[in-house]
Amino acid sequence: MNNENRNNNNNARAVSEFLNEYMNAMYNLSLEGLFEAYWDCRKNKSRTASASAFEVHYEDNLIRLHKEITSGAYTQQEAVSFVITKPDYREIFASHFRDRIIHHWIRQRIEPIFEQLMIPTTFNCRKDKGTLAAQMYVAEAIKEVSNNYTSDCYVMKVDIKGFFMSIDRQRICDKVTAIVAEHYSAEDKDALLFLLRKVLLNAPEKHCRRCGDLSLWRHIKPHKSLFTNEEGKGLPIGDLVVQMAANILLNDTDHFITDTLDIKMARYVDDMVLIHQDKDYLLRAVPKIRALLLQTAGVELHPHKFYIQHYTKGVKFVGAVIKPHRTYVANRTVNNAFASIRRLHKSKASAEDIVASVNSYLGIMRHHRTYRIRQRLCRLISKRFGKKVIVEHNHKKINDRRTKTTHSLTRGTGARAHRLRGVAEDAKAC
Repeated sequence: MNNENRNNNNNARAVSEFLNEYMNAMYNLSLEGLFEAYWDCRKNKSRTASASAFEVHYEDNLIRLHKEITSGAYTQQEAVSFVITKPDYREIFASHFRDRIIHHWIRQRIEPIFEQLMIPTTFNCRKDKGTLAAQMYVAEAIKEVSNNYTSDCYVMKVDIKGFFMSIDRQRICDKVTAIVAEHYSAEDKDALLFLLRKVLLNAPEKHCRRCGDLSLWRHIKPHKSLFTNEEGKGLPIGDLVVQMAANILLNDTDHFITDTLDIKMARYVDDMVLIHQDKDYLLRAVPKIRALLLQTAGVELHPHKFYIQHYTKGVKFVGAVIKPHRTYVANRTVNNAFASIRRLHKSKASAEDIVASVNSYLGIMRHHRTYRIRQRLCRLISKRFGKKVIVEHNHKKINDRRTKTTHSLTRGTGARAHRLRGVAEDAKAC
């Protein structure tokens, strides 16, 4: 409303203009839902350049994004492509922050549907079901099948060949949209289906910006890169919606293994661990699993990445070696931790970067029998970064020395505590 006041800065628009926009909208989408997705997306990405640029005028940007979607004009922006070298050479596509908001909006709507359809032992890209939960389940399943380690039990590991790069985009799009069309009934259903097609049929390799060392692409085999892969095949590793869709693509096989074959199973992305008392029964199940994967998902089991042994030999799964009564951290993780310290020392990293990197490794290790490893790691940290960080006595965590000193100064009671707080605040201001 303008109230015919020349000093009123409110914008006035004709009702007819608003009705024209409303009537011309192709999809019903709540602007509040888009804002909610933005705050959810921003939680762990607020320091990135694209997130900062979007946040400067985030309200206007979200309103503009809302109009693009409701009018059917939305398209994904240029992604950033780069190659990581660990654990293997792998091509990554990072979507623009604006598009990641859409991914979170989609996740908020399809996650409850997928959770009802999937088995509880699929562990990737699900709440409270990370690598640690997968390791704990496998350990408990071995204990249960072997009758508390008193009878025979065999563990088989299988892997899908070039999983993400072998997925047919049209197949996975049809499967996911069919499930959503059947189980989702909110007013924004058409908008959800529209955005799912945009994300799952997107070909980021055709409009992306390559970053980092371009020579690293020489180490990637042609069938493992979207730039050289077969037309219409392959999904970008890293997108939230892609990870969820990949889970549901293998859902039929998961149910077949656990319900029809009655085999204990844990799956993390394309790594599967199958547990049963009969070794021959597991071997006979492999051709059936291979046939079903090809029929329902269009993917194949890797012919060489195959492992079957007695449970007493242990099994390596998602970064840990699981044996009776104990679980060890994988050697690769330990080597990467020590290599990270050497790299941080060479680059003269800040205390904040050291704490973030080292604590991530210590956080993984403290869940396993790694006291001596953590002790050696922390000794090296004290030797290299003793002036910047402080190591806790239990070797489970390190802290920034400046933050720790300020915290200790503020301890105490009464007038003495008040004086110490003042000293700490003065020191911080300086």
